Amino acid sequence: MRKNKLFAIAGLLAVFASPLLAKDGPGSAQDCWKPAFEASDADAVAQCYAPDAVLWLPGVPVMTGREAIREGHVGYFAAFKVKSITLTRMGHNAVGDDSATWGTFALVVVSKEDGKETTSTGRYTDVSRKIDGRWMYVVDHASDDPPPAPAK
Repeated sequence: MRKNKLFAIAGLLAVFASPLLAKDGPGSAQDCWKPAFEASDADAVAQCYAPDAVLWLPGVPVMTGREAIREGHVGYFAAFKVKSITLTRMGHNAVGDDSATWGTFALVVVSKEDGKETTSTGRYTDVSRKIDGRWMYVVDHASDDPPPAPAK
C-alpha cells in the first residue's frame, strides 16, 4: 500500500513534469501525452515515449523503456483520478530533431481509495526526439518542490 502511494505521488510529479512540456507545435510529444494522461490511458501514454525512454519520478525507481513506463502508469491510474494538470514552461531549446523543455507543474488528483484530493507541485525537464515523423519523450524527469524554508 505504501509503495502504491509513493508511486502515485511520484507519478503525479512525473506526469506533470515530463510530457507536459515538449510543446514544439502541432504533433509535439505534449500533444500526445496530455490527452492520454487526462484520459488515464496507460497504453496511449506509453506511446508518447521512445522505446528506450527513461522516466524518473520522485519516490519510485527509474522506469526504463516503454513497457516499464506503461506499467507505472497502470498502477498510477489505478490509484488516482487526475482532476487537473497545469504546466508552466520556463524554457525550451530545439536543435534539429532534438528538443529540451523545462518548467513547473501543478497536479491535482483524487485518491480512489479514500476520495482525498491532493495537489502536487514541482518542476520538470524533458528531452524529446522526432522519431519516424513524430515527437516522443526520450528522457522525462520530474521532481517535487522542496519544503518551504524554516521561518527565521
